[in-house]
Amino acid sequence: MNDKSLKPPYTSYRSFQNLIGELREYVRAHQVVPSVIDRSLLHKRSGSEQSALIAALKWFELIEDDGTPTQLLHDYVETDESKSVPMLKSMVEKSYSLITDGKFDLRRATTNQMAEQFRQYDISGSTLYKCISFFLAAAKDAGIPVSPLVKAPVASSNGGAKRKSKPVLAPAPINPVVTPDPHLAQKTPRAPREDMVAIPIPIYGGSDGVIYLPGNMTEKQWTNVIKMTEFILQNYRETMAEQAAEAEEDS
Repeated sequence: MNDKSLKPPYTSYRSFQNLIGELREYVRAHQVVPSVIDRSLLHKRSGSEQSALIAALKWFELIEDDGTPTQLLHDYVETDESKSVPMLKSMVEKSYSLITDGKFDLRRATTNQMAEQFRQYDISGSTLYKCISFFLAAAKDAGIPVSPLVKAPVASSNGGAKRKSKPVLAPAPINPVVTPDPHLAQKTPRAPREDMVAIPIPIYGGSDGVIYLPGNMTEKQWTNVIKMTEFILQNYRETMAEQAAEAEEDS
């Protein structure tokens, strides 16, 4: 690892894989890896998720302390996903040396034994649960055999303290219903530049959306834009779902 003070990844493994997938898509589209992996690149994610993902990349030595991609990251995202399993296995075995060095019987361990092993990284509570969950998912993808007895331990509550009940809020006042002008609702939004076109996106039961695109794209560009738009929207949807789940856990 770059820094002995780093903790094992505690973000969700799916979030980590989504980021790697985005980088692979970027490389396929532009033939280069971003010069730095920083918060601006991860701006669609929450601040806590940004920190967790950057820490995970450092843990696997995919970026330097300043966010500069290492050669390993270049090799990993430039390799086809179907051929990247051996690289992932090597990354996991090297990074989790306390777990995979052969001294710990990974194939026969129990949940408690795994938890004790991970506590050597100076982690506990919900972080311990998240770290083990990430490792189990990564090991599965990497083809590393793990005892079927090992499950991510459930984080213990704080001394059995009762959770404070949420205050009951008074119902919000009902605003008068305003009938929208159908002529205004159907009006096509104005594009930000003269060479751009605004494409309205009808959304059933909600306000319409809009996508702005150059008006003079070639057929090949249209094909690429359609593919990239689908990928970006799907990833954004998954990211929003993860943030909603995290918010629900914290509430």
